[in-house]
Amino acid sequence: MATVRGSGTTALVVVHGFSGGHRHGSFQRLLGWFAERFLVVAIDLRGHANSTGHCTLGHLEVLDVDAAVGLARQLGAQKVFTVGFSLGAACVLRQAALAKPETVRPEFDRGLSVNNVPDGVISVGGTSQWFYRGSLRMFMLHFLVSSRLGSLFVKNNYQVSTDLSTWPDEHHPRRFEIQPLDPRDCVAAIAPSPLLIVQGEHDNYFPREHGERLHEAAQVDGHQAEYWFVPSMGHAENAMTPEITERVKNWVESHVRSDK
Repeated sequence: MATVRGSGTTALVVVHGFSGGHRHGSFQRLLGWFAERFLVVAIDLRGHANSTGHCTLGHLEVLDVDAAVGLARQLGAQKVFTVGFSLGAACVLRQAALAKPETVRPEFDRGLSVNNVPDGVISVGGTSQWFYRGSLRMFMLHFLVSSRLGSLFVKNNYQVSTDLSTWPDEHHPRRFEIQPLDPRDCVAAIAPSPLLIVQGEHDNYFPREHGERLHEAAQVDGHQAEYWFVPSMGHAENAMTPEITERVKNWVESHVRSDK
């Protein structure tokens, strides 16, 4: 499921976090702020809200993002930037990396058809690694989605259908070699395309070191990804304010201008 708002030759593909959706009230407000200057394409990731399928926690969702980037191009956008929040942040990083033909794909990503390279990527409140349980909220999320009863709870209470069968077993002896491309490997593969990493001071899912690790991994061959550590900011889309959104919009426009 997708919605299109705003207009212009620069498009933002906006991707929500786990249990979110493009029709949620706070997300609608954010889309409105973005649509003041850009063509906005917002999607419900698979398994969320009105979308079919099952949430795979960042593995197959790259196909949803890729389709949205393709849609933005079909609508006439000359420049397309992807903006992801939390789970959506991992999805946009992976999509941008896997869309580049030169990216070396691990075993569990080799069957994915990802073709639409974005012109820039913005990650807000994203993880730097898979299977992270270091915060209470992420510990609880993993606990819920890794059991049948927990998955039923998530489906009934958050309207998210999950399926982790597309991932290798966490204790597989070669898991790090074969699992879906890790966020830190993604940011390295995205270079030299513009990349913005936004990390909130009070993010209760992914603490400060996640943004720092992504930023460090993105420094490739002299390419400098931009990193914002935002004081008093919480987690992902629910923490976005008009001021932070305005900074993001200005960042996008500065890169559009620099390409002309």
